Amino acid sequence: MSRRTSVSRLTSIARCGTAFELERIERLPALPAGWTIQGIGVHDAADGWEKSGRTMTVQAAQEIFKTTWREEIAKADQRFPDRDRWLVGGRKKVQNDLIDRYEGGQQQIADYIRYNLEDDQWRPYTMPDGTVAAEVGFEVEFAGVIVRGYIDLLMEHIETGELRVRDIKTGSKIPDVPFQLIVYAMAVNDVIGAQVEWGEYFMTRDGKPTVPIDLTKLDHEWIRTWFLRQVQIEEQRLFLPNSGDACRTCGVIIHCPLKK
Repeated sequence: MSRRTSVSRLTSIARCGTAFELERIERLPALPAGWTIQGIGVHDAADGWEKSGRTMTVQAAQEIFKTTWREEIAKADQRFPDRDRWLVGGRKKVQNDLIDRYEGGQQQIADYIRYNLEDDQWRPYTMPDGTVAAEVGFEVEFAGVIVRGYIDLLMEHIETGELRVRDIKTGSKIPDVPFQLIVYAMAVNDVIGAQVEWGEYFMTRDGKPTVPIDLTKLDHEWIRTWFLRQVQIEEQRLFLPNSGDACRTCGVIIHCPLKK
C-alpha cells in the first residue's frame, strides 16, 4: 500500500524535527503570529481574484482578506487569549504588529492586482476542465510515496505558451533552494503532461515576482529519494532538533525541551 503525505508535512520535518513532533504528532497548540494570519488572508484574496478571471475589484479582494483576517484572529484568540504571548517580528507590541499587518496585507493585495493587470506577457493557465490554474490541487506518487499539495499558480506566456509555476510569498525571505517550485513542476508534468523548467516566487512585499528560477538544476531522482527519506524519518520517529535562528519564529517553542 502506498504511503501518503503532503508537501507541507515533509518540509516541516526538514525544518525542525522537534517542532514537527510537538505540533504535528503531539498536536500541542502553537503560538499565533500576525505574519501567519496575514499570509493566509493574502493567499485567500489572491486566489479569489484569480478565480474570478481577474475581474474582481481591488476592494472586493480586500474584503476577502478582511473576512479571513477576522476568522483567523478569532481562532487565534480562542487558542491563546493572552495576545501578549503572540509572536511578533522585531520589537513591536503585538497590537501594533497586528495593525501594521492588517493594513499591509490590504496594500499587498492592491499591489498584486496592479502588477498582474499591467503584465501583458503572462496569464494564468487554463486547465483542461476550463478552470483557472490557481490553487491547483495535486496528488502524485514519488518513489512509492503519494504526495499531496497545491500549486498557487500555473502561469502561461501569452505568445509562446511556455508554462511557469508561481508561488506567492508574503514574507521577506526568498527560499535558498526552490524545493517547493521543483515539486510543483514535477506535479504539472504528472497531472497534465507538460514540462515546466522555470518558476518564480511572487513576493507580495515587493509587489512583483522574483527573476525566473531554473528548476532543472536539482536532479529529480534526488528529490524523490529525499521524499522517501522524510517519510521514513516520520515512520521511525527520528525527530531531530534544528536549533538556530528559526527558533525565533517557531510557534511551539513554548513546548520545546531545548528552550525551557
